[in-house]
Amino acid sequence: MPTYYEDISLYLGSRIQKSITYTVHVNGVPYGEIDPSFAQQYSHELDDQWKFFCCNYMYLVTWNRDVNQPRLTNGWTEIREHLDLQNHYHLFGLEYYGDSMFHLVLNPTRDSSTYGLPSFHSLSAKPNDSLSFDVAIPSDPNSTIQLILNQELGEYITSYHNSLLLEGPVAEPMLSPIIKLVDQDQVTTYEVDSWPIFCRENYFSHGDIVKFTFFDLENSNRVDVDWISH
Repeated sequence: MPTYYEDISLYLGSRIQKSITYTVHVNGVPYGEIDPSFAQQYSHELDDQWKFFCCNYMYLVTWNRDVNQPRLTNGWTEIREHLDLQNHYHLFGLEYYGDSMFHLVLNPTRDSSTYGLPSFHSLSAKPNDSLSFDVAIPSDPNSTIQLILNQELGEYITSYHNSLLLEGPVAEPMLSPIIKLVDQDQVTTYEVDSWPIFCRENYFSHGDIVKFTFFDLENSNRVDVDWISH
């Protein structure tokens, strides 16, 4: 049975969100599938039981520790029963705050077909919406470190998200707004606002080349940023 708390902010309020992933409750299926990229990223710090906080309740749910086909098992069906979910498919957002603690967000179900499921899900009819590109940091040590996206790429990304959760190789993930800029010639670009701070905290420097990888752009603003050369 879930545990009731009058104020879950006592547990999550002082923490910084590290990532967000998704799962789906499918009627009659006793487990919830997890994005393998999330499991691979955080398996080293995830306990056997995850703590889900939702509507002043905490639920304990076990996962199978399989990073290739991660699933939520014991305790998963009890969540559906306690929340009295009626639809055949229900999408959940899992906001991760570290120490195996999640804020469980019940998303409106977009449609009743499998096309509405995240692309990693075994029932999804949607192609995987992955995106990657390289970024070269200027080699001139006197130049300003900025990340400016051209109009086409910026509009594509911001059609899904207005901020990015940047995950680097060293520091904690950083949430960065994307700022739309229009110059005097009416040329539109998009600036990743926290890029200079993110580079400093992850020891990216002038002359480095890094790769941006989105694993499921439609459903998650998480982007992995790592060195190609430095």
